[in-house]
Amino acid sequence: MKGRDRIDSGYGQLRWVVLLLAVAVVLPTVCLLWFMSQAVKNERLAVQQKLTKIYQEQLARATQKADQSWSESIKFLDAKKTAVHPYLSFLSLMVERGFDGLVIYDAEGKRTYPLLTADVNSPAESLEEFTDAWQLEFSERRFAEAAELYEQKAKHGSDYVRLAALIGKSRCLAKLGQLDEAINECKQVAFSPLEERADASLLALIGDARLMMLRLMEKNTKYDSLFEETLGKLFSMVYAANRAGVTLPADHNLFLAQKAAEILRKNSFLGSCLAGALQDEMGPVGSRIQRLIVAEERSIRIAESFATAAAFANWKLGQLQHLQVGEEVIYGLYHGTDDHSLLVSLSRASLASALSEYENIFKDSDVVYRILDDSGRVISGIESPEGEPFVIASAGEHFPGWKIELHFKGGNVFEKAASERIAVYTWTGVLVILLILVSGGIAGKAVGRQIRLSKLKNDFIATVSHELKTPLASMRVLVDTLLEGNYKDQQQVTEYLQLVSTENERLSRLIDNFLTFSRMERNKQAFEIVRTKPASIARAAAEAVQTKFSKARCEFELEIGEDLPDVLADHDAMVTVLVNLLDNAYKYSYDDKHIELRVSAKDGSVCFSVSDNGMGMSRRSAKKIFKRFYQVDRTLTRRAKGCGLGLSIAKFIIDAHKGSISVESKPSKGSAFTVKLPAAI
Repeated sequence: MKGRDRIDSGYGQLRWVVLLLAVAVVLPTVCLLWFMSQAVKNERLAVQQKLTKIYQEQLARATQKADQSWSESIKFLDAKKTAVHPYLSFLSLMVERGFDGLVIYDAEGKRTYPLLTADVNSPAESLEEFTDAWQLEFSERRFAEAAELYEQKAKHGSDYVRLAALIGKSRCLAKLGQLDEAINECKQVAFSPLEERADASLLALIGDARLMMLRLMEKNTKYDSLFEETLGKLFSMVYAANRAGVTLPADHNLFLAQKAAEILRKNSFLGSCLAGALQDEMGPVGSRIQRLIVAEERSIRIAESFATAAAFANWKLGQLQHLQVGEEVIYGLYHGTDDHSLLVSLSRASLASALSEYENIFKDSDVVYRILDDSGRVISGIESPEGEPFVIASAGEHFPGWKIELHFKGGNVFEKAASERIAVYTWTGVLVILLILVSGGIAGKAVGRQIRLSKLKNDFIATVSHELKTPLASMRVLVDTLLEGNYKDQQQVTEYLQLVSTENERLSRLIDNFLTFSRMERNKQAFEIVRTKPASIARAAAEAVQTKFSKARCEFELEIGEDLPDVLADHDAMVTVLVNLLDNAYKYSYDDKHIELRVSAKDGSVCFSVSDNGMGMSRRSAKKIFKRFYQVDRTLTRRAKGCGLGLSIAKFIIDAHKGSISVESKPSKGSAFTVKLPAAI
């Protein structure tokens, strides 16, 4: 009892030491961390205010420049009231100001641009004049007769009828395979001097003739020179007016421009000389033809949806608003003058380009932006930024209800901006905390070592006391019985003496294990590692247990492979390991025991395997079985005797040989221990 009281007292003192040590480390650490958090919080707040002010100023400058740019666009629209021709307004607005659609209304709200084919009066007599020729060509497919009839009509009638008849004759000749004649007839229309003073209907015929010539010559290289000239003339008449100020109807102009651009793309082999010639003839259209095609297509769709300016009566001049054209949502800007009004449109892509000033300002910073219209649609900038915006501002007077948001890249740039000063606080605090923790760790390690030593000593004393008392008590009882003469005959004396011998062996084995354990703990255990034959180790272990195994119902098998490589090992130590494993297999097996020891070579290692058909163990127990003093059966009535040191000693020996030991076991299915040692080179 006194020993137990001293142990409990020692544990109590250690607990108080650990508690005081924890308080000495934790309390200053918590205080320091609180101070650091407050300092970092204040620093972050100061940096946030400073950065927000800087970016607000940059945003204000960008908005001011965007307003100035739009004001200049409004002034540019004012200047269009002096434009001589609508196409000049269209070209300048599309090319110079970046718009992508235009509709012009007169003072009464009537659309004057774009004019469509339905708005232009065509000669009424053409429908009746060519009825018989169309019958021959398209219904009866009598192309020769139709060509003669077209030729007769070309000699009489108005300019429109003559040009239309020549086109019809050319079409019939082409169907007859007379390509040269067809091209010559069509050329009379395509290169007609009437172009300079033609009305819209005649211009449409001339344009159709040029397109027809291109299709006739497209796959014949002998017409390359004429092909280039015709294509140049076709480009020169789209998006332009003749000397009489007449233009093609917008839908017809769009058709010819699309076909001309398509032919040019398909015949890129013509070379740079064609591009240079077209550039000279096309003037401002040039390489921008594709953009003008898109813009005119959008202009026509708007014109078809809004025939008069009445739809824009409530629009505020100079401000962008939504414009629904079919399924497409675009943005329109309505501007009126004394004699006409303009509706210009912009797509989201065009708006993003027009608002590029924001991109220029914020492209090299830690900030991303996005511009949203009054419906919340993203017009420009990043689609899905991280986190909440730290600045929200109006987009300017020309964009009512629009707003601009600024977001930091990565969602938290305040941390980056404040990182330098925060780093000073952090590293200072970290160093102090490390010093505290190191000091506490050293002290805690010393205390922990003392606790472990005390626990180990107590466990060792308790185990030794219990395990030594058991065989001593058994021998004392047996010896006292013999001394008192309490036996029947000599056979009973012999049995008692055999039991005394067994307990004596057990006591010797326990003492050997305790001594080995003591040397392990003091690192005094030495091994004589030399080249050794595995078969010698296995046979020595088998001989050591042979006597015990032969006394009971035990079937023991020894299987040693052939051509086994040598191992570097302490012969006696390895015999001790195998004897320990075989003894455990014996103790933890049932009455009909079957124990096997196999030695084999595999993957550069020599394997010693001990298996039995005993009680086995759970997976959880298998993970702990090599710990000191651990026993699977901890009940007071356990079958096997021992102190739980055998397997820990075995593992210590195997580790010293740079080998490994493992176990596979299932309850009531037996166990298999495998020792692997590297083969000697």
